[in-house]
Amino acid sequence: MVVDSANLTYPRHVTEEVDLLSRALGGAYRIFLFADYGGTLVPNGTESDVAPPSLLLSRLEKLAGVDSVSLFVMSGKTVDDLDASLGLDGVGLIGQGGYEIRKPGGETVCPVNVGSARRLLHRLELEAHGTLSEYPGVRVDNKGFAVSVRHAACDRPLVGLVTRSFSGLVRSLDEHHQLELLYRDDGVEARLGGWRKGDALRHILRDADPEDSLAICIGDDVTDEEAFEAVLEWSDDGAEDSIWMIGDPDSDEDAVPTALPILVSPTPRPTLATLFVRGPHEVYEFLSSMSAVATALL
Repeated sequence: MVVDSANLTYPRHVTEEVDLLSRALGGAYRIFLFADYGGTLVPNGTESDVAPPSLLLSRLEKLAGVDSVSLFVMSGKTVDDLDASLGLDGVGLIGQGGYEIRKPGGETVCPVNVGSARRLLHRLELEAHGTLSEYPGVRVDNKGFAVSVRHAACDRPLVGLVTRSFSGLVRSLDEHHQLELLYRDDGVEARLGGWRKGDALRHILRDADPEDSLAICIGDDVTDEEAFEAVLEWSDDGAEDSIWMIGDPDSDEDAVPTALPILVSPTPRPTLATLFVRGPHEVYEFLSSMSAVATALL
């Protein structure tokens, strides 16, 4: 993953920028809200069979019911699995890190033609099962566009062995460099290169007009920086002379932003995001406030 490191800054907490949020929401005729699932809407490590909190579902359902709001939930899960977890009508879904897109009320589309890479992923899945079966607590999943290895249930000394073994397997099988490795706290994933979460957002926003729309993106991990970059590029707020660079003494305090990337993190860190919240509980508060404002203004 590559993002514009020159534009990384420390974001401000949303409570420090209430006026900015009010101007942004009040100045838009249409709002696109993209929210990551794991680590943002639900805590990291939440098991797939655990239902999302009813408080979250009620917030999402209310926002999805606002005509001028297009709400999308993003995940590494498949769209079908994400739909089963949420069970909400009117919510768009972005699955498998961007490889699957389902607009509200629409059919699932795959913007990328996987082609012969399916055979590579299938072989990688089989080899991973055979190679890693000796390590207790390892889980191998073929997501269709990626093969993931979860080692969260492994004893800590085995984590490095599992990661190195799988990485070596990918290098040996991927002769044409079709895959890229993504390392997470709970595992490692080999996914098809050339399409990412940010590309999915660009695909959705391609017909939206930054002159009358607002794109909000909320996420917690490194792949969400791709999504932040996508909404900033769409709005042109990511340019070098952007008025939303934190600490810019020449910023126009009355200007209306058309993109608001929001980081979910216990503490601020260098990011492309403009604002941050501290965890899913504060995401719920933000969604509640946004729902109230959107219902009144839009």
